[in-house]
Amino acid sequence: MYHMTSTHCSPRSVAVLLFLSAALAPLIAQPGPDSPIGKTKIAGFYAEAPLTPGSTPEAARRCYGADLINPNLNALDAFYQPFSDKLTGAVQSIQDYYTQRNQAFYKNQDPSTMRAQASAQANQNPIVASMGGADAIAQMSPAEREAAARKAAVAYQADPFGANGIQSDGMTAVYQKIISDPAYAARFQNMSEKERETELRNAMANDKPQVKTPAQMQEHQQKVAQQNTQANKVRAAMAFQQVIAEFQAKINEAQQQYQQQRDALLAGPGSHEAIEAEHSKKYKLIPVVELGEYGHDHDPGQVQQLRRETAVQHRDFAARVLKKDLPLLQELKAEYARIASEYSAYVAAHRQEINGKLADQMNGTETETMVAQFEVVLLGLAQDLSEKAKTCTREAAQWERNWWSETR
Repeated sequence: MYHMTSTHCSPRSVAVLLFLSAALAPLIAQPGPDSPIGKTKIAGFYAEAPLTPGSTPEAARRCYGADLINPNLNALDAFYQPFSDKLTGAVQSIQDYYTQRNQAFYKNQDPSTMRAQASAQANQNPIVASMGGADAIAQMSPAEREAAARKAAVAYQADPFGANGIQSDGMTAVYQKIISDPAYAARFQNMSEKERETELRNAMANDKPQVKTPAQMQEHQQKVAQQNTQANKVRAAMAFQQVIAEFQAKINEAQQQYQQQRDALLAGPGSHEAIEAEHSKKYKLIPVVELGEYGHDHDPGQVQQLRRETAVQHRDFAARVLKKDLPLLQELKAEYARIASEYSAYVAAHRQEINGKLADQMNGTETETMVAQFEVVLLGLAQDLSEKAKTCTREAAQWERNWWSETR
């Protein structure tokens, strides 16, 4: 990996560069027919995720079994485990596919060949090429590399088309006008693709014919094709990274909203914390009485009565919370399903842009693995629903069992 100063075209020049690099766009190596991308019914797992019970007695049975005197402490895990196992199987099948694919690819790869391929791919970058190539850069000191990168960046920004082997006075003129004339840049940015094409064709109308030998023409065409291929891969990889980041932001927002709503629910009127505070006040008011050989303490009868009243209050509040837990989880599930649906639609529309070529992992443009990893994230949201429901159930069950033990 070669580190050098990053260079950016100004926003005014991005439009023309993207427009030109999109021309003659070759196909990207798409996922193979056995790829699991887009085949898992993610929303189906959300629908199957077991949520919360309808009452605190049911929560206690789910958590401890039918006998509260001799509770089954593994009952809650056992209830949710079948779903978890099914989900784990779906995730494992995706992970196994990519593990086997990677192992098969790298098994017979020669390290020196891979390094040579990585160097050749790096050299396709016009800035790297103008610095002397990847091997030359590797021999530079940090200061030399910095100076060479700055010089190459200045040259590239002055004439990006020439740096890419495109000799066109008209294209260069349009580019220079974009970076020097803000009004024209804004107008160009707002043009349709057809209008931009017309603008460029008009600018190129007076270009002088470039006389080249057949060998030069062939070499030039191959170079342009390689650069367009790489540009398309980079552009597609950036697009998928951006889209996945946007989906992840939606997931985070949905989870934060759920947690905020549930925290507010637990802190609402008559909360467990408020009940305990009231219990403490009332307990202090219970008179202290003599207990014979046991000394003296707060009246046991009144203490027991207070404990029972408090247990009832806790159970009632837990029941109110549990009834509201289900709608909150259903709302979160619906949001997860919307995100998964948007993702599925996006992948269906852009599947041809997913790069499944493992050799491109070296230059960071292989995107099938990234997309597959995000599908695993989406599947994990079903487990998230189940775990949240499990937490709600456990809390309700504990207050039910507390009430049962205090009042029987």
